[in-house]
Amino acid sequence: MGTNRTALITDASHPAAAAIAARLESEGITVINNYPRRSDKGAIGEVSNGYAFDTWSLADMKMLLDTIISKRSGVSYLIHTDNVILRSKLEDISEQDFKKALDYNAKSAFITTKVFGEHMAQKRDGAIIYLSTLHDEKPTGCAFAYSTAKGAVKMLCKEIALFYGRKGVRANVIEADYMEEQRELLDSFLSPFNYDAETKIPLKRLVKAEDIAGVVSFLISKDAAFINGADIRLDGGHMLYYGDR
Repeated sequence: MGTNRTALITDASHPAAAAIAARLESEGITVINNYPRRSDKGAIGEVSNGYAFDTWSLADMKMLLDTIISKRSGVSYLIHTDNVILRSKLEDISEQDFKKALDYNAKSAFITTKVFGEHMAQKRDGAIIYLSTLHDEKPTGCAFAYSTAKGAVKMLCKEIALFYGRKGVRANVIEADYMEEQRELLDSFLSPFNYDAETKIPLKRLVKAEDIAGVVSFLISKDAAFINGADIRLDGGHMLYYGDR
């Protein structure tokens, strides 16, 4: 599967990104690690195949694609991992912060898809994975701009699956629960929502980065060749929880 194939991880600072990269590289896929929201644009010397370009900027993403093509044959897999939580209440959030939440989470998905999706469509081969959250469906109660943006990404995926599916490019969403690697966040920022989370998850643990990496690997593989426009919920059954027996 991985011979001469390249995957782009749009935000390599995501807590699952390193595990995804390791899994794909073990399968022979070259991984490009991008780091948005940095002041030093361009190649990052200390990171293997590392770059710093803003994912919500059309000019930046075109530059990144041109850079990759100059070094390799192109990109076969787009893995959108941009995930920025801005805590906000409807009555308090500023227009600027609302736009920032949409730029970081939803516009980044649109721009990266526009650039790299069209690139893959021209080759009539490839796959797009949007690593999202349960909050593309379930409200957060404390970060409505974030969940609004993720809901937009979910519908974007379905539109892309319909449009680019006809050109040989599949698109799917992974709706991941909060991760073991985010436990510090759970214990502070979101503790009211996730209080005693393990008792609310039938499998009695939080999702791990390796769980996500395995699903990404499957969705871009030939075994998933007929999966297009799907929402893969990775929550151990959390969303089914109603009350203790």
